[in-house]
Amino acid sequence: MKPEMEKLLRLFDEAQQSRQADQLFEMELGNLHSQYPGPSREQLRRIVRTAYLRWLRANSKPPTIPPGA
Repeated sequence: MKPEMEKLLRLFDEAQQSRQADQLFEMELGNLHSQYPGPSREQLRRIVRTAYLRWLRANSKPPTIPPGA
């Protein structure tokens, strides 16, 4: 995963709980949009949301109940 995307995912995660972090996320999204002007801001936001859900699943702990229980 590119460092820019991981930074955005972490900011997006924090933005879910804090207005200040939401402002940081929007600022960083704007920076990314200026680096990659092809997709719109909304498209980038959707890409981050999708990657965020995958990131959450990848970083979640497996269930504690054994498979045979």
